[in-house]
Amino acid sequence: MKNIKVLIVDDHEIFRDGLKLLFNKFSFVEVIGEAADGKEFLELVETLNPDIIFMDISMPLMDGIEATEQVLMKYPDMKIIVLTTFKDDDYIERMLFAGVEGYMLKNSDLSDFEIAIKRVFAGGNYFSEEILAYLMRNINKIKQRETARTKRANFTSREMQILELICQGHDNKQISEIIFLSPKTIEKYKSNLFQKTNVLNTVNLIVYAYKHQLVDF
Repeated sequence: MKNIKVLIVDDHEIFRDGLKLLFNKFSFVEVIGEAADGKEFLELVETLNPDIIFMDISMPLMDGIEATEQVLMKYPDMKIIVLTTFKDDDYIERMLFAGVEGYMLKNSDLSDFEIAIKRVFAGGNYFSEEILAYLMRNINKIKQRETARTKRANFTSREMQILELICQGHDNKQISEIIFLSPKTIEKYKSNLFQKTNVLNTVNLIVYAYKHQLVDF
């Protein structure tokens, strides 16, 4: 097996050093760089060509979620393994939806790292047992949220803004004052929303938004 080039992104230098020592135990791994935050990572990745990135979540300047979302938009084939202490539901889902190949906890065993690196490098996925347990418990909820995310993609950011204000109970005049558009323009946006959701009135539009989890109620 050729050397697998690894990039480590974590804001704690001591942890990065420890991870490098751990990876030195693997003859097939080469650590080619490290970054202390998301911004440094985005700059570094332009000059390096890592096979796998180990990404922390909680970091200053730019966290791992935003950094992951940005880099995968530009380089969708880049392989990222989340390495964190967080088991928060929202963190897990956002990273999964961004397109990461793995999600590991920092207290994972040495053997887990070896399996994760080899599996992800070969084109597979790797998730810690705790993350797999979460996925099994919440698979239906995750599918529903992914459907909602897909549906949101059908709306412009302005349409989503107006939909949220409608669901908050604001009328056309109030919305126009909040976002500095004329009531006539608001009515046009509402008409577009009616067409896209195939409903006939505001009440049904709100019901549609609730049913498909388009906004937070």
